[in-house]
Amino acid sequence: MIRTVIYDLDDTLYDFHQADKLAFAAMCRSCDERFGGGTERFAEAFKPSYQAINEYMPEDIKALMTDGVTVATCHSRTLRIAHMLEQMDLPLFPHVIELYDIYWNTILDNMEAAPHIHEVMQALKEKGLRIGIGSNMTSRIQYRKLDRLGLGPYLDFVTVSEESFFDKPDARFFDRVLYKAGCKPEECLFVGDNYQFDYVGARASGMHALWYVGKEKPWNHVDPEAREAALKIRDHREILKILEEGSFVS
Repeated sequence: MIRTVIYDLDDTLYDFHQADKLAFAAMCRSCDERFGGGTERFAEAFKPSYQAINEYMPEDIKALMTDGVTVATCHSRTLRIAHMLEQMDLPLFPHVIELYDIYWNTILDNMEAAPHIHEVMQALKEKGLRIGIGSNMTSRIQYRKLDRLGLGPYLDFVTVSEESFFDKPDARFFDRVLYKAGCKPEECLFVGDNYQFDYVGARASGMHALWYVGKEKPWNHVDPEAREAALKIRDHREILKILEEGSFVS
């Protein structure tokens, strides 16, 4: 019996992919206004920052990183913007903080909750289920997003990979989620848009899982056989029927 439903946040509860495009463009425009040289110059310089943060980890941390798993630190736009400016030999102050605010404020200004998610969460609460969040990223901005989406009143707990240090699909992330859920893995249902991170990761931890495929993502190129076998939803309202029927992949 399912007692707790845990949702991924980005690209599951709102369209991060589209908001990120707008925010990245706004940040690059601001860089060009400050330093010159064109927006493409900064777009190219920013791209390596994600991987660079992971590569900076001490060897004892790298030894704990399983294949395909990153550390939550790499999501820090503060560190990534600072890395970009350092590599370009440009001043950090006051630009790192100002560019950080431009990026995330653009995200927040362009967020819209996924269709029907409010009514679905309300229905889940009325059924007596607990609702949690299990998301990669740094914590403060995830709380700001959830607040902006108006989902806070439905949530019993929030787990962000900054707490476990390791991102999904690492088992240590899901261990932290289960600790906060306060119930057995088989009593939890995880819902997320990323096949490997959310669906495979949650199932490997013993949870039930639903793959939210409301909108195709470039990183979700999945083997056709695996895609066919996965339990998918395209509309958040489908979860209510699935819970009622108990029709989970074994």
